[in-house]
Amino acid sequence: MRSLSYLMVCLIISSCASFVRPEFVSYEGFKMGKMDAKQVSFSLSVKLKNPNSYALKVKKSSLSLSIDAGKIGILNLEKTIKLPRKKETIVEIPMNLSLEKGALMRMLTFSMQDSIKLNLEGDVRGGALFFTKKFPLSFSKSISPKALNPFNQND
Repeated sequence: MRSLSYLMVCLIISSCASFVRPEFVSYEGFKMGKMDAKQVSFSLSVKLKNPNSYALKVKKSSLSLSIDAGKIGILNLEKTIKLPRKKETIVEIPMNLSLEKGALMRMLTFSMQDSIKLNLEGDVRGGALFFTKKFPLSFSKSISPKALNPFNQND
């Protein structure tokens, strides 16, 4: 009985070793929340694919946000995100951006450009049940700031 318990624990741990990162599929939308000189709250809607044969949770995380090589601030995921197994899902991700000094003025100048390069770096923690794993994230994408303008949204 004791060796069966050890075998089960080893199987569970080894199955988590083959944990595959969820994939970003597409950007679905943006909702603006509160904004002041030090913080910006907003929600992103994105389509993510979980290729694993079990549901995943992406835990609260903090990432460094920079635009065109200038640091803007720290982006905090405000709640745990659940991703069903082997499925593409649209999830709404509430976030809070703690701004660096002078970042709000830089963001205003970026809003007038046709294209900016958005960079996210840091560690994201995710897992299934009791098992979690930290993943380094380095994401860069050129976007149009006009697409993020909350006044251009069609509701």
